Amino acid sequence: MSVIRNLRILIGSSSIIALAFVVVFATANSSTRGESAHAAGLTRRAFMRVTPQGIIQSTDIGSSKAPSVATKPAERRALVPLGNTLWHYDDPTAIADGVSIDANNVWGAWLLSGARLTIHAITGNGTPAWSFSSFGSGNSGVAAAKGADRSGFMESNAAGNDFRQHGFRSTSNGTADWSFPYPVSDPNLPAGSRKVATSRDGSTIAAVVSDSVTQNSTLYIFDANTGAVTLMWTDPLRMNGVALTDNGSKALVTQDNRATLVDTSSGNIIFAVAGSGAGNIFYPISGDGSVFAVGGFNFDVYAFNGTTYVQVIHLTRASFWFGGASTVSHDGSTAGTFGANYANGWLSGEVYLFDVPSHNMLGSYPVSGTGIYQGTPIGAGSNDNGTVMAFASWGTQFHDWPEVMVFNRNVQLIGQINFPGSAFSVDVSTDGQYVVGGAKAVHANQFGSGGRIELIQLQPSPTPTPTATATATPTATATVTPTPTIMPRATPTPRPRPSPAPRP
Repeated sequence: MSVIRNLRILIGSSSIIALAFVVVFATANSSTRGESAHAAGLTRRAFMRVTPQGIIQSTDIGSSKAPSVATKPAERRALVPLGNTLWHYDDPTAIADGVSIDANNVWGAWLLSGARLTIHAITGNGTPAWSFSSFGSGNSGVAAAKGADRSGFMESNAAGNDFRQHGFRSTSNGTADWSFPYPVSDPNLPAGSRKVATSRDGSTIAAVVSDSVTQNSTLYIFDANTGAVTLMWTDPLRMNGVALTDNGSKALVTQDNRATLVDTSSGNIIFAVAGSGAGNIFYPISGDGSVFAVGGFNFDVYAFNGTTYVQVIHLTRASFWFGGASTVSHDGSTAGTFGANYANGWLSGEVYLFDVPSHNMLGSYPVSGTGIYQGTPIGAGSNDNGTVMAFASWGTQFHDWPEVMVFNRNVQLIGQINFPGSAFSVDVSTDGQYVVGGAKAVHANQFGSGGRIELIQLQPSPTPTPTATATATPTATATVTPTPTIMPRATPTPRPRPSPAPRP
């Protein structure tokens, strides 16, 4: 428990930690689409801090008396646009911390001043059909069902002492179908999109909330149609995130350095395994629950063998963190992760894709950059069969790689979103046709506010069917051992990648 207490102390004291970085105040230029400015108020910056236990996000909140004015952004590296931008929606004060896409709509969760839920038609122009907020400021998270018209929305107020859960459909028109006030709260662990999940069939919503008094965390399971609480599972090990299987029968709970698979009808633990680090982590699971990934200082994939779950893939690299941006395809065939080097200020990293049935690596895609800002990987998503996988990061000072990168199963870059600031979230439609990203108007390391949601449509291309190979790259090795194994850490060898060209 000392590890967990240390992490809580680090998070709780993040607002008073002096950080030795040069901070540039800036905001992005406003789009032709966006809402009129909310009341001028909060600004925010965030940094990733390395501890022996894991990677901790330190967040500082500031205030401004007037809306920020546009300033000239940092010089950009040349990047070729891939995919067609269908629309983007800008907010002058709120940050797009979470995005989720279903068959017809994009759902957005915003934080800071103007924190709220928005819904945007995929075929529209980006203007929200409607929005909802209980507080008008604070934090929020959203998760939409991939196969039904149902969305779960979690929000917490600016003080962090009031947490609420809501259920919506696209036809709710800004009024929640149901609402639930959580009886516990923790100001140091606010609402977020990793903390709420909606099953693919729309029957179940899951969420995790912490109690600052007892230091316990609780998994809540809701009937998505009525809001009735069907299960409460409490544990002293902090819960950072949750993912659900298609029918909501299993919940994979991200608990600091442990992955816990819970039966949502009984609360029984189906399987649990220790991870390799705590903090900035989220564990994804396949639709049927047969495959899940555990990130941290290592990247491990577990698959059900008919009796229990065994480790089928193990990846490790010196000074790399794999906890923030990992994904598993709905069919369980493909797993991916975007790891980055925290030892050089998050200025280099590599995307890895794996074929789960063969346990072999499909390939990798390295990135590197310069500047004073951290290029930390922050989110990932996949289409149903793993032929389209997207990875989001904060990006570097000079945008050395796209804030959202999209790959096919040959690990070829097939799409990207170039945000003015840092990406905070990403999601992919079930058919892989659409990729959506949420962002802050300036880099995460800068004090600032404002954000954007952007939707791109990928260009049609033949579905790649590569033959998996265990020697796709010398940077890492996949193993088929049923228990975690310490692997030798090799020096990465750069591989060819598209030459950058000027951003528009």
